[in-house]
Amino acid sequence: MFNEANASIRSATQILEFIVVSKQSVARMRERLGMALRAGERWAIRAPLTFSFAAVLVLLAVTWGLFRPSYDTNDDVFISMIAAGQGFCPAPDEHLIFTNVLVGHALKRLYTAWPQVPWYGLYLLTIHYFAQVTLLFLAITSGRRLAEQAGDNAESFPRLRLGLYLANFAIVELLMLNNMQFTTTAFLAAQTGVVLLWLAWQRRAGDATANVNRRLAAAVAFLLIAALVRPESLAMTLLAGSPLAISISWRQWRGAIMPCGSAVAIAVGLIVLAATIDRAAYDNDSRWSGFFSYNALRVKFNDYRWTRFTPGTAHAFLDSGWSKNDHDMIANWFFDDAELYREDRLRSVLDSYPWKSDRLSEDYFWQTYRGLGRNRSVWATLLALPFFVAAIDRRTAGRRTVVLCGLVSVVMVVALTLNTKALPLRVYFPLLSFPLCVAVLMSDLRAGGDSMLAWLKLRESPRVAPVVMLLLVVGLVMAVHHQACRSVRVQKDRRAMANLIAELRPDGHTLIVCWEAAMPFELLSPLDNLQSWSKMPLVNLTWTQRTVWQDDIKRRFKIDDLARAMADREDVLLVATPAHRALFANYAWEHFGVELDFVERSRAGEKVAIGRFQRIAGDASLSRNNDAIVH
Repeated sequence: MFNEANASIRSATQILEFIVVSKQSVARMRERLGMALRAGERWAIRAPLTFSFAAVLVLLAVTWGLFRPSYDTNDDVFISMIAAGQGFCPAPDEHLIFTNVLVGHALKRLYTAWPQVPWYGLYLLTIHYFAQVTLLFLAITSGRRLAEQAGDNAESFPRLRLGLYLANFAIVELLMLNNMQFTTTAFLAAQTGVVLLWLAWQRRAGDATANVNRRLAAAVAFLLIAALVRPESLAMTLLAGSPLAISISWRQWRGAIMPCGSAVAIAVGLIVLAATIDRAAYDNDSRWSGFFSYNALRVKFNDYRWTRFTPGTAHAFLDSGWSKNDHDMIANWFFDDAELYREDRLRSVLDSYPWKSDRLSEDYFWQTYRGLGRNRSVWATLLALPFFVAAIDRRTAGRRTVVLCGLVSVVMVVALTLNTKALPLRVYFPLLSFPLCVAVLMSDLRAGGDSMLAWLKLRESPRVAPVVMLLLVVGLVMAVHHQACRSVRVQKDRRAMANLIAELRPDGHTLIVCWEAAMPFELLSPLDNLQSWSKMPLVNLTWTQRTVWQDDIKRRFKIDDLARAMADREDVLLVATPAHRALFANYAWEHFGVELDFVERSRAGEKVAIGRFQRIAGDASLSRNNDAIVH
């Protein structure tokens, strides 16, 4: 008994010693972490630009190492294939369709000189890097001189701004990096240019002697970059940022109109010049004649999905010689039939029925806004917004401006949904998250102590502060967890796609036809140099149909009719889902009079299979005359 009691006492003593040592270790860690943070804050105050370059580099490296980003859509992979001359593009080309040819020329030269380097992904990542460096620099420095002139202690202000910047990075930039896309990259560049111009205007209005030339030059550069990457993103950002101009009083306009107005004029001139060069590159090339006019029509069938084949709308298609399956083919992105899907037929179908207004049903709005409302990234933004608003001094007009930016963004999302289609994440998320960026730069310069919660309680109601802080934490956890889960799925699917490509054993003599999104190109890393696709001739049944490159690939394989080649030739493999294969089997029966069976060669998951069609019945002499089409 005595020995057992001694053993128990020794065990208890060891546990107490462990607890004491642990507390001391934790205290030392907290002390060291606090010292490191204070050193970082002093560095940020002393050399804000150098600090911004280093801090953003670390953030991007950590993000890339932990989350392994991929593309958001297959569009970026196709654009990179055009610039690199891989896949469906036989040689590097500057015609990037959605992005200005000036960017295309630069990428073409880089890929021609150093084809092993992933220039397209690096180009997008570079824009992200410099935009984030600029935003962090502005978060640290904007308003600092005015605060010093007012007698406030500027030594403590970066703490709040740095915290808000990191929260904005975790909620917004993490998603944009993890879902790399040229549209969101253009949004980021445009937002950076807008806030640079706005802050330069404010600084000049507050101090007529202030030198804002560097900020204005940077603003012009970012606005031009946004226009080169995706001009639509620039236009939407300018509208979303319009409340920033409204927040400036007439007195401030008079003080800053000359330097800032000159910068705006220069930006407009450069953007118009770049757009003129881009348009001339297509207009002066006979190979692109009619592409954009045709493209403007076909998007309403498959991208916007305005049309539907129903008993009430059947006449619109039958008058143009289309069956229901013919409509479903183009609605599902097959329009590589020069006769059936002629431009005049598309225009006739679109003009014969009020598709745009008729599609605006209760079900359309329900499906559209339910998807938006269920997006966890949007919820993370909404949950964090109250904290960002609370960080703005209520004595200023900042809160009202941020709220107005949010309202304008919501109105734009609704208007675009009414006018075009259900918006994808890459469009509505940058718009809805823009108020967070504005709030970071409008936040109060005074941190008010070590505890953020204590500072909020001083500025807000003691009951409101804990709720706002809790919402921020929930939003941060939701945003980071959502992207972590996506990265896990991407890694798993990326390995499956790599195995699929290995099974294909591309030799350059077999044509791979990829239908819509059946081949998950978007899983590729932005730092992939596309060398694994160098011996894989592709035809993509997406927006790349009826283009110069796809025609070159078909000529190389001596294909005049892609549909017949898919039905007859053994050197043409199809990557498609069961729905796609069923559509094509019906198409072949209606137009060729043959019955096809799909012979599977490889599989990726439950839906996607690679294989080829073979004939099992039918009369090949059946005419393709419209009178013979089975409706």
